[in-house]
Amino acid sequence: MKRIIYSIYTDDINPHSSAPDHKKSQFEKWKSEIESNQKEYAFLCGADYNLNTTCSTSYDEIQFEKILLLEKYAQEYDEILYLDFDVVAHTNVNYFEFHDMSKLTGHALDRTPRDYELKEILNFGLHNQNMFAKTCAKKAMLLLDNIVGNSLIVNTGVIGCNKNIAYELGFKDRLPQLHSLLDEAKNDNLYPFQISDGFFRNNEVYISFLIERYNIPFINIGMPWNFILDGYCGTPSSAAHLVHHVNKEFEISFENV
Repeated sequence: MKRIIYSIYTDDINPHSSAPDHKKSQFEKWKSEIESNQKEYAFLCGADYNLNTTCSTSYDEIQFEKILLLEKYAQEYDEILYLDFDVVAHTNVNYFEFHDMSKLTGHALDRTPRDYELKEILNFGLHNQNMFAKTCAKKAMLLLDNIVGNSLIVNTGVIGCNKNIAYELGFKDRLPQLHSLLDEAKNDNLYPFQISDGFFRNNEVYISFLIERYNIPFINIGMPWNFILDGYCGTPSSAAHLVHHVNKEFEISFENV
């Protein structure tokens, strides 16, 4: 059984709301520690490790590239695990042994908005990285195929599967179709413009769409395996296995250890 854990990194990225200067500097400061941590976790899991460098300077294109690499590694490896480069392992538990890798594994979040959130969106619009906007985009795409979707969106900071699922996902071949469906859904009048204006070509929208559209076997790994640190939660739980530093405050993982 050949296994690999991989990530992707660049220090040259175009201006983007998800990559402000502070976050870039945090990556530069902690790059060595993050890479060492992911390598050590791969060794614990009996897996190879590869940190991919990318020539792309587009934040959104890099998000597609990380998913496309699943199929590339499926040509050589039986089981594959992708970690965003802001994911730090806090565990001695082997991901490959704990989860059923014959299915796509990831953390799916339910982003059904509360009434007050809907009112705020309709009054002020929303950011295109908003999880509710991603949920609506996915649902709108599914409705074009007469499928009523759920309210789950998969966060792609941690994604694992075996080679068969990587091929079944077919992300590379389906990407042009996904772009077309998203564009069509954006122009459809299902949602008010305050919501549909937030639709954009996004890897999390596409992965979530493919799971439902093509009945891709999927397991929700839950929060402990993709514990997101952001403006809502800044401290990891002691039960967290993989800590996803969306806020890029890596000091929490590496200082005083």
